[in-house]
Amino acid sequence: MDVFEVSFNPFNGAEVTHTGKPIHKDSIHNLLVAMRDLQKHLIWLTISIEHAYAVPLLTDMGFVFHNCQEQELTLIHRLKDDALAPFVPTHTVGVGGLVQRANGDVLLIRDRMMNGKGLKLPGGYVDPGEGIEQAVEREVLEETGIYAKFNSIVGMVSKHPHQYNKTNLYIICLLNPQTDDINIQDTMEIETALWIPVETFLADDDNSRFHQHLVQKLLQKDGLKKDSFTFEFQANAKHEMFLIQES
Repeated sequence: MDVFEVSFNPFNGAEVTHTGKPIHKDSIHNLLVAMRDLQKHLIWLTISIEHAYAVPLLTDMGFVFHNCQEQELTLIHRLKDDALAPFVPTHTVGVGGLVQRANGDVLLIRDRMMNGKGLKLPGGYVDPGEGIEQAVEREVLEETGIYAKFNSIVGMVSKHPHQYNKTNLYIICLLNPQTDDINIQDTMEIETALWIPVETFLADDDNSRFHQHLVQKLLQKDGLKKDSFTFEFQANAKHEMFLIQES
């Protein structure tokens, strides 16, 4: 099968990538026959956007869409009717940074979608391959210019539906500021960033009720600390574990 490269996974499935050679109906047929002969239950097949011409050929032969990225599409074919296909990502993950300096002021921002009114916690989405600790420190730095060090996870909110009918998990993290001077890096998104007394933020009705609630409930709280545990399997994979620490 010089058109496709095949590897196998624990789901008794075949993970198929395209070598770049032209895809014809015969090559798809040969792939299906070969995987049936090996008694595989499921085929994942990924093609790049340059070879999207093959999508009608694949769907005509029983493939269905599984997940899509900007430059590639993955389709699946169940060779066994009840074959288990791990579901595509169903959640987005965001982080919010709760940063308070020694005099009690809390770090807040206003983005350009807020129409010049109100303040909220700095934060944003966790990038692919990024950890929670890294993401919240990065977002706080980009939106405020403040270097802040992750301390703990102090809250989590689930919201559905979110973008593209997915569920969003919003993780609120307590950080300790290492610097004091505001210097917004992401000026395309962020209109203003400032330190403000907690009481002033909570008393202003223009501010987000959601973020007011988070500040009121979570400041000075102990949270889940990062643990040093390492997994024996997938030793090279990125991972994070957060646990309640013994007092």
